[in-house]
Amino acid sequence: MATQGGDNWLRDGLLTGVVGAVATTAVIAAFGKAKSDSAWTPFNDVAHMFFGDKAVNPEGFVPRETLAGLGLNASAVVTWGALYERVAGRIPFPESLLAGTAASGLIYLLDYHVFPDRLKPNFEKRLGPEAVLAAYIALGIALGLSPLWESGRAPGGEAGDE
Repeated sequence: MATQGGDNWLRDGLLTGVVGAVATTAVIAAFGKAKSDSAWTPFNDVAHMFFGDKAVNPEGFVPRETLAGLGLNASAVVTWGALYERVAGRIPFPESLLAGTAASGLIYLLDYHVFPDRLKPNFEKRLGPEAVLAAYIALGIALGLSPLWESGRAPGGEAGDE
């Protein structure tokens, strides 16, 4: 007998995180393409978490920085998705849209105003605040839509039989 609050939260959280990672990656890449003619460049900036600010400034696809930045973004968002499911996974759709928005706002506050500079995403330096807003909106939507794909749960929030 698995319920949303039981065994499924981690699986659902990983799926929510993957959807959020795809959504935020697409938004950041689109802004990168529009602003610097490279979808990869903003992820080079995220790699400062591993390599430091002075080590990352390349344009375009640079395997070390780009892949590290993509991995860091994905792992952070997947982690947030799992935590969201653990805390707010029982909220039914459409109320979950408000919960996802609130969670995304909290994640923004943590990323930019609580965590040390070394843990900030850093893509805002190249892309500007509108890209940050768009990325966190995409994350909030992904979190808020999560009841639509969660295992063992109908869109109205009822646990299903497994």
